[in-house]
Amino acid sequence: MATGSSLQLTHLYRRTAPRADVFSRERLNHFFNLSRQLVATNRLETLLDYIASNAVDIFQVQFCRIYTLETDRTLYTQALHFHPAFPPALQEQVRHLRPDLYIPEGYLTCTQPLIISAEDSAFPLPVRRRLGLHLVDNVCLAPLCVDGEPVGLLTLGDRWTPEDGERLRLVTLMADQAASAIYRARLSSRLKESQLETVLALAKAIEARDNYTGNHSDRMTELAVRTAVAMNCSQEEIQAIRWASLLHDIGKIGISDEVLHKPAPLSSQEWEVIRSHPQKGAEIILMVSNLEHVAMLVLAHHEKYDGSGYPFGLSGTRIPLGARILTVADAYSAMVDGRVYRPPLSHEEAIEELLRCAGTQFDPQVVQVFISLFN
Repeated sequence: MATGSSLQLTHLYRRTAPRADVFSRERLNHFFNLSRQLVATNRLETLLDYIASNAVDIFQVQFCRIYTLETDRTLYTQALHFHPAFPPALQEQVRHLRPDLYIPEGYLTCTQPLIISAEDSAFPLPVRRRLGLHLVDNVCLAPLCVDGEPVGLLTLGDRWTPEDGERLRLVTLMADQAASAIYRARLSSRLKESQLETVLALAKAIEARDNYTGNHSDRMTELAVRTAVAMNCSQEEIQAIRWASLLHDIGKIGISDEVLHKPAPLSSQEWEVIRSHPQKGAEIILMVSNLEHVAMLVLAHHEKYDGSGYPFGLSGTRIPLGARILTVADAYSAMVDGRVYRPPLSHEEAIEELLRCAGTQFDPQVVQVFISLFN
């Protein structure tokens, strides 16, 4: 149980927090609308955050915490929400509880929610503390299972009594929704990973065709990511730049070796074939869900700062920043790697070429940051 100032805050909360002993039609409608809201996204963090928020509102509890069961059989916190009337000091204490939890799997496969108190000897003291039982009277544990297999745990802090049968039945229903959300999100993630692995394998197959460009994408990725970090890009943008670097030439998969490896100048028709690869690459990447931004960067990585690039002749900041970074990293890597039609340049010669083309082919700011990192 809570002691000292924590106990006083808990008593204050009990006197002031609203309590819904009988669920109104409005609250039930709110509950059942939850299932419709959950189909809007497969992003696990978003789903569980939404469920935890609604659980606090529907059941009028002090807090809701949702754990997922990971491959090491440990539960890890994925979402945590508080009732507005729960004292901030107690909220901070709950937030600072360790995020990991181990409970015997026998409890995780129970078909009904469990109500445990601070004195419940079935759970070791460290487990009870991580559940927050030193701050609240009791906690409801609702196992999250799919076809009898545990995938997580939903916990609801305090205000549970033997008369809470109807609330507990609704907790079971919410636990089923949370379990389904976890299962669906993980299935979607595995499918996306499988699709992405296929696309990456195609990209590597393209590089394997050319002794001059082998591992070019790996080197380009390191250069582009470090430049993006130095330019204070967001984590989402950096991740998109990473994938776009690895996949930027995937559109060349349909171009013949005779054109790709031709040591002489290309004909106008052959140039048209080469210039089509950003669009073809973007189309391939768009087959993988949630990679639209990556596809946009691949589509624009041959645009030039002065508008003379392809496929659309974009200029200046109309070219996405990620694509402007890719252009510099790609050009530098290509220059120092060499190509079938010319020998490699030295680092100094490549830097000189970047400076010469800053403002025409390349974004001057990106060139400046790139050189500060690698010169």
